[in-house]
Amino acid sequence: MSRYVSGSQFGVKAGIRVAIFAGLTLGFPFIVYGLIVAIGARSVGGASGALAAIAGVYLKPIFLLVFLISLIGPCWRRMRSLDLPAFWGLLVPFLFLMDALYLVVIGTHWGTAFSLGIMKLNLPVFALVALAIMVAMALAMPPSDDVASSTVFRRLTMVSLILAILLIVVALMTGGLVYWLMLAAAFNPKGVYSVVLWLTKVGYYPQLLKPFVCTAFCMEIACMTILSRRSRSENTSGGSGGVPFTRSPPPAPMQAGAVAFGKR
Repeated sequence: MSRYVSGSQFGVKAGIRVAIFAGLTLGFPFIVYGLIVAIGARSVGGASGALAAIAGVYLKPIFLLVFLISLIGPCWRRMRSLDLPAFWGLLVPFLFLMDALYLVVIGTHWGTAFSLGIMKLNLPVFALVALAIMVAMALAMPPSDDVASSTVFRRLTMVSLILAILLIVVALMTGGLVYWLMLAAAFNPKGVYSVVLWLTKVGYYPQLLKPFVCTAFCMEIACMTILSRRSRSENTSGGSGGVPFTRSPPPAPMQAGAVAFGKR
């Protein structure tokens, strides 16, 4: 996982994965229809709807899980290529996971949402933030030594770390409610109701902070991306002033030799 990955290479790899998952999501009704025709469920009353709901509950999560696992390698290597901690790349699949219910239900039969107890779907804000991070990773460049050691860049890095921690906490208290309920049902089935009440009380304030934290985090990574690209463009243009590199004039001995030759 230590191989260098450029921004264009990461953009192609991440784009292919997102496009495949989006294609499977949009084409999922056709996949389910193919299963119904192959099994012959149309000849049995109600079997088609039941099969469509079951396929959404069991088959669509497999597509999502494969998609999330496929993002780990490119995100890990790209963060390391940007001279940043590689584990920061795990934030992308984590945020997609926090909107797993939306990503599973979208494009499936209505019976899937009913089976999962989902009556209303909110905007997948965490998935959109994950997409924004992927775009920033594709556009960003490794900061130069001057920028990396500057006070502004160090402060931006510290702010990004604080916002990332806040984003993870908010995601766990809002998008991760279903996982807390699953853990409670697995280890303490009798205490699920108390866990629901506790999460309802505690998750109120993170839900209010969710749009502000997500917006601030996207703005911060946009600033870091612009700063990294500006520093590289200034270095390649010939200095901080942006003056292009020009050739030096011919050496003095050559000019002196030419004058001496003309006097002979």
